[in-house]
Amino acid sequence: MIEKYFKAGVMFNWTKPSDVIGARDGEFVDSMRPTAPMIYMGLEPGKGGKLIDPFLKQFNVNTLGLSMRLPIQYAWLDYTHAQTSRLPIGPYDVLTGFMSGCIVAYWTTRGVRYAGHVGTIESDPALNRIVKRKFAFAMARDTIGFNPMSAWDFAEIMPLMNLLEPRAMNAKIIALVTTHGEFYSILMLQQTANQWCSGGIKKVPPIRHDELKLLMLRD
Repeated sequence: MIEKYFKAGVMFNWTKPSDVIGARDGEFVDSMRPTAPMIYMGLEPGKGGKLIDPFLKQFNVNTLGLSMRLPIQYAWLDYTHAQTSRLPIGPYDVLTGFMSGCIVAYWTTRGVRYAGHVGTIESDPALNRIVKRKFAFAMARDTIGFNPMSAWDFAEIMPLMNLLEPRAMNAKIIALVTTHGEFYSILMLQQTANQWCSGGIKKVPPIRHDELKLLMLRD
């Protein structure tokens, strides 16, 4: 599992796959973008060493399996506007984003485990209602989910951005679904067009089926 690679201060070269603009009809669609290379590029301690995770100060990163220019193995799940993208879970953990309030889910259909990204759009409540309701009424009984954005607040993100020198130009949230169905929210701090530094990773407890369905139908 790759969550150990996203401790605060770990740097990557990475270009996020582009979002998918589809029919915007709330339906389930298969994820289509290829997984983009994510390359480990060392550690960024931040001003005064305050950014880097204390765990990384105690161990040589080689003990974590990190070596310069190591490719991080993962599978990419699309963010598709006003549709639910789904991806069968294979040998690799799944990343998806960027997050702004969408639910990311995990379920089993006909023996196949899936990760899904319910593609809501901040500026369009009507489309959000469509995609959330269709997802709610189609949910498999074992479906669990989480809201990656809810794990972070603005008050903690801004100081982390300021620890980079020069200051991070952007901060984004991506979601991680492990092959075992565990959920993590990752803060990614952007330094250049394709250079990113992890601002930290948080494990998030799952929302179970019944509560998740009510959440989808609330609006």
